[in-house]
Amino acid sequence: MKSLLFAAMCVMALSYLVLRRRTPSARLHSVDVILPAYNEEVCLEASIANLLANPYVDRVICVNDGSTDRTQEILAWCKSKWGDRLIAVNQANTGKGGALMHGLEHARTAQVFLTDADTFVPPDEKGLGYLLAEIETGADAVGGIPSSNLMNAGMLPYIRATVKLPMIAIKRTFQQLTGGAPFIISGACGMFRTDVLRENPFSDRTKVEDLDLTWTLVARGYRVRHCNQCIVFPQECNSIVDEWKRWRRWIVGFAVCMRLHAPLLFSRFGLFSILPMFAVILIGLAAYSTTMARASSHGALAPLFVFFPLIWVAIVSGIASISALHHRKLALVPLAPFAIIYVLLSYAIWTVHGAKGLFTGREPARDKPTRYNYVVE
Repeated sequence: MKSLLFAAMCVMALSYLVLRRRTPSARLHSVDVILPAYNEEVCLEASIANLLANPYVDRVICVNDGSTDRTQEILAWCKSKWGDRLIAVNQANTGKGGALMHGLEHARTAQVFLTDADTFVPPDEKGLGYLLAEIETGADAVGGIPSSNLMNAGMLPYIRATVKLPMIAIKRTFQQLTGGAPFIISGACGMFRTDVLRENPFSDRTKVEDLDLTWTLVARGYRVRHCNQCIVFPQECNSIVDEWKRWRRWIVGFAVCMRLHAPLLFSRFGLFSILPMFAVILIGLAAYSTTMARASSHGALAPLFVFFPLIWVAIVSGIASISALHHRKLALVPLAPFAIIYVLLSYAIWTVHGAKGLFTGREPARDKPTRYNYVVE
């Protein structure tokens, strides 16, 4: 049944892509970028340079959110190099939402692009132009796809990359079609009408300010869209410890947002975008618990077939072939079955932390994954 549902999602997403083809906007130098930075000394300079090389970008507004490393020093050096095209803002630490809104005070374009300091935005592609085209045709906010940055990355980012890009494209396109909006506009890749963002500011009441704002905009009737033609490349985590911290923030934040936006749950968006994401977790936990209990009596190798059934290997290998073509890395295909690590990770975090967040509304402190240098290939 799950396989049939997934196949239906793929067909709908593909049909949507074929039938709804847009051309990128022709309005160059019409977007201000807001770039929050907290302890980003490793990758800040490269990220600013890539953004300023993008033909759609007018200026980059970088907000140093009370960093304790060399971020302020590097930002000052970049300012001396780029002059008026870089607005350097230093502030005491407020959290990401506060940094974004402080940066918005300096915006002068009708739309702003928001991304993260660890994210590579290809300057020679037209992704921002496709986001801008959605704004020009009526969207108030539009999100792209945060893929995986594999430059100088370790094994875990490669495993994550096997299914990440195509699965985001399929799920968010399906959510757009059925629920009327994607589940989230990622903080790594989102464009907003400036006036809409000023009227609906980011909040630091959760550790997932991008999810909270997306649901707020949907609840208030704004037009929120997804765009598959804009792909950016955030850094992935290189250790399970960092992955645990990052996924814990995402999952508990999701649970807390379900409490904060309870009236939204039984709307069209809730029924087709929010609740299915939660139902998949419940069904998966139940299925694995039952299957493991049965498998434990069938010998030592039985759990291997629980975690790597042939249908799983076939599906993820097919998905990974799309990622392999996009990243131009054939090694992603044989690594695809190991993406089960992230399924199991999400189930474990929901069990240990997610349920608690859903019932208490409390989140753990925000942990920052370790950054690493990257170079353009």
